[in-house]
Amino acid sequence: MRQKFEIEGMITALFTPLNEKERIKEDSFKELIDFQIENGINGFFSLGTAGEGMKLSIEKRKRAAEIIVNHVKGRIPVIVQVGTPDTEMTVELAEHAEKIGADAVAAVAPFYYKPDTEGLIQHYKRIGNATSLPLFLYNNPGRQGYNITPEEFGKIVKEVPQVVGIKDTSYSIEQIQRYVQKFGETHLIIGAGDTIVFPVFAVGARAHISMVSNVFPKLTTRIYKEFKNGNYAKTREIQFLLNDVIEVLKHGPYLSTYKEAIKILYNIDLGTVSSPLRPMKKEEAEKLREEMENVKDKLRGYL
Repeated sequence: MRQKFEIEGMITALFTPLNEKERIKEDSFKELIDFQIENGINGFFSLGTAGEGMKLSIEKRKRAAEIIVNHVKGRIPVIVQVGTPDTEMTVELAEHAEKIGADAVAAVAPFYYKPDTEGLIQHYKRIGNATSLPLFLYNNPGRQGYNITPEEFGKIVKEVPQVVGIKDTSYSIEQIQRYVQKFGETHLIIGAGDTIVFPVFAVGARAHISMVSNVFPKLTTRIYKEFKNGNYAKTREIQFLLNDVIEVLKHGPYLSTYKEAIKILYNIDLGTVSSPLRPMKKEEAEKLREEMENVKDKLRGYL
């Protein structure tokens, strides 16, 4: 039986704060969570790409999920990303997510080894049978190495009724539109990719999972509010602003620039990233600080 689960709007793909020894910074985690909720974010997607879930240990993933669920305390929905290349490990994380009180789980399609459609069905069936939580497929072709098409999604949900929707990070508006057309009445179609928030909502996706909303929650939630109010010119204008700040955040090592920007703008210290990603060098951080000053002027009223 497919579980009841509702969510819409902007969902933050939550970062995982880590200290120099790559241990979880619990106080900073709680500070980030409160900051997001206070600024209107509609839900959390934890331990995905932004949360470094695919390269953290099972123990760290479990602890991070516990911190999030326990601190959110039901204020907004929490989707815990439990995907790994291995079905058994994924099931273990899904069972843990249910035990701690998560609202739903998502599982990126297995990576490195490419399963066929029947293999995918069996993988998601085992996850669905392991818990009573609503289950999302997480399609990230660039990371997993292959695409889950709407046709394949249809075959999976036919066999796995626990699936309530999909997070699609294909960056294909055509594909997201096809998901909405075929499954939007029965399943939650959630987009991703911060440069396409406006078009994702325009083709009918119910929600959008955002990494940059860690840094600019007011800006991203404003996009959704303006879209819902039918102010499409304003929505496009804010999307263009968002695209500009995303370009700035590309000037440095992956994920580190985002964490450093949060420290610069709000004095929330999320620490470092896990290896093999690297922290920013001093000169890179100083350059970003200069660029953030220009961003603050451009985004006056959205911070």
